[in-house]
Amino acid sequence: MKRILAAMTAIVLTAGMLSACGTQSAGTSSSQMTKNSTEKGSEIVMEDNYNVLQTITILGMDRPDGENIGETHESEDISPFRYITLTSANSMINLRGWAATDLSAYVPNGIVRFEVKGDPDSIFDIGFEEFTNGMSVISKISSDGIISVTGEWTSVEIPVKAIMEESGNSLLHARKFLIGSAQGEVSVRNITLESPDKEQSFPEIKVNQIGYKTDGSKRALVTGFPDELKANEGDAFEVVDKNSGETVYEGKLDLVEEYDMIYSGEKMLSADFSEFNSEGRYFIRLKDNVDIEASPSFDISDNVYEELLKNTMRYFYYQRANCDITEEFGGEFTRGDETPKDFDAPLSSDRNVSIDVSGGWYDAGDVGKYVAPGATAVNTLMWAYKMFPDRFSDGQNNIPESGNGIPDILDEIKYELDFILKMQDKDSGGFYLKVKSQSERDEDGDRTVWQGDGDKCLTNATADCTAVLAFGSTIFRDFDKTYADTLISAAKKGWDYIDKNPDVYTVTNYSGSDNNSSLFWACACMYYATGESRYNDYFKEHAEENHGYMKNGSYCHSVSSMAIYGYFTYMLCDNKDDALAAEIAEKYDSWKTGILKKYDDNPWNISIDSNSFWWGSFNIILGNAQDMYIGDKVFGLSTDDSEKISRDASDFILGVNAMRKCYITGMGEDSISCTFSNFWGKLPKGYMPGGINNQNGNIISRFPIKSYADEPADWFTNENAIYWNAVMVFNTAMNG
Repeated sequence: MKRILAAMTAIVLTAGMLSACGTQSAGTSSSQMTKNSTEKGSEIVMEDNYNVLQTITILGMDRPDGENIGETHESEDISPFRYITLTSANSMINLRGWAATDLSAYVPNGIVRFEVKGDPDSIFDIGFEEFTNGMSVISKISSDGIISVTGEWTSVEIPVKAIMEESGNSLLHARKFLIGSAQGEVSVRNITLESPDKEQSFPEIKVNQIGYKTDGSKRALVTGFPDELKANEGDAFEVVDKNSGETVYEGKLDLVEEYDMIYSGEKMLSADFSEFNSEGRYFIRLKDNVDIEASPSFDISDNVYEELLKNTMRYFYYQRANCDITEEFGGEFTRGDETPKDFDAPLSSDRNVSIDVSGGWYDAGDVGKYVAPGATAVNTLMWAYKMFPDRFSDGQNNIPESGNGIPDILDEIKYELDFILKMQDKDSGGFYLKVKSQSERDEDGDRTVWQGDGDKCLTNATADCTAVLAFGSTIFRDFDKTYADTLISAAKKGWDYIDKNPDVYTVTNYSGSDNNSSLFWACACMYYATGESRYNDYFKEHAEENHGYMKNGSYCHSVSSMAIYGYFTYMLCDNKDDALAAEIAEKYDSWKTGILKKYDDNPWNISIDSNSFWWGSFNIILGNAQDMYIGDKVFGLSTDDSEKISRDASDFILGVNAMRKCYITGMGEDSISCTFSNFWGKLPKGYMPGGINNQNGNIISRFPIKSYADEPADWFTNENAIYWNAVMVFNTAMNG
């Protein structure tokens, strides 16, 4: 007998009655194609559904990603949609790679809509897979009794609540859509997830949850969906002493945007209290407004960033490879060596040859060790020390080397540089690319030293290492001349390899095809460290072809895109070419103008546009400020603009953002609870994720600036990385 679900009604429509929704490629949303608003003259008019949960296309025009899907087919009628002929196995369609996404908002009133045709009385299963506490959990129902399959394409709607009722699950960690276990010949197409409910709202008052410098700019935002926000321009706000409960400052809200149609969908108001300079702990509330909760607490102090600087630096100790993280230095966060095979790991080209590649930092949430990200992170930390030496001291971080008379930041840098030295091929002078398993899977326990291209080291990986070893020799010479000599000697051998092998490239992790920006950076560092004219000659010869890295509209440095540091380092050199230096200054001015334009155009006061929230967006937001400050310094310009951009970027990361989250673990009253990590469960303080990712996380929200998930299984938005945390260290030192 067919089972009837009383709680559910299946709606059957002819294919010709389908609306235009759900026609985007798999994993995208219809909201990415529209702004959900129109312009009438100079007035922006919101559509009624501007903040309704977006339609998520599960199966559309493109072949879906997943398991047991089998061959997909082009529809034989006018429909643009592909269709799947179901098998006796379950097709598992990935919603967003293997990352999990909170889709619980779709459960109360959402529907799964799709078209179906096939043999009459065919039945199949429909459901979702969630990834919870490291385990796969399935919720599904049978179509038996609720869907009548015919020989014509018809559209059906299945309430999401009905699918979830049987298991009691929530879709809080949704990862895959399940359809299959078919009995009879049946096909499906145009699968979408829809809901009439609105997107999640976040608390309205956004503050820097770490705090503000006593004599610095102080700004909070009050934001929310325009049809929900019970605050207006001119409303009074109060700064309240956390301990006494007394109002210590009162001001009026200023309008930033009546409707931010591009980034957040919100009305934005600003609470500026820069003129209030008394040290203490405070929170902000709206006067006589009981509808809006008070802000998280924050400090006002001259040393407000000291703990943040310490914790974002201590991150690197927690990422150390091939040592025990002990209670003496790690507190409650302890672990053993995750990869003991690094002390004797075979080469990728000849597994009979093994070398010691122990030490260094794990790159991110996995246990891979890569020289390019390591070099990029080291470069940022060295420039942080060079720009702000007074911010760093011995004993600051409570690491094993504390007390040796050398600032802890340099001890931490040395830990990575020592690993890079071990990654140099002793015969050729080239540098190996990475330490990772042969299969790229951490769980197989294998550790292999990857040369790069067969038995040859990559030119650009060698250049990245050469650059930081040369620059490092100038930093360490004041503390340990012998070590500085070791660094520059290895760097010279690296450059000799580059000279003999200028074009060994392959497309692999953290390297590109024919990427000469690393060589450009390396030769500038070699000229700065040695003063030898051959490096100056190389730099002048290749300057023009690297100008594109410093054009108006381009962003900051990134892994395998380090040409801008070639320019900055060259400006430190004695006997540089004056005409070329003047040309570089013009290029820098154009680059800076472009960054300032992005900053001015963004109502959230961050130098990024709506199309650039991709992997590692926080590196862009903070990296632009870092690079501009260094540029201003080496070109002898005022740092007012770069300091302002850095301050606002830090405010954004620390809580003045649409989600009201402090994006640093363990810091602030409403901080993120996790970043993706294979070797930490609960995270130590000081971890910063890559951040908002609208490219790989667009099903999280229809609004770009909210495409972030505080979810352990979402590496697209919240995996940490050494070169990202380094830019936070730099900006914290700048603001401190």
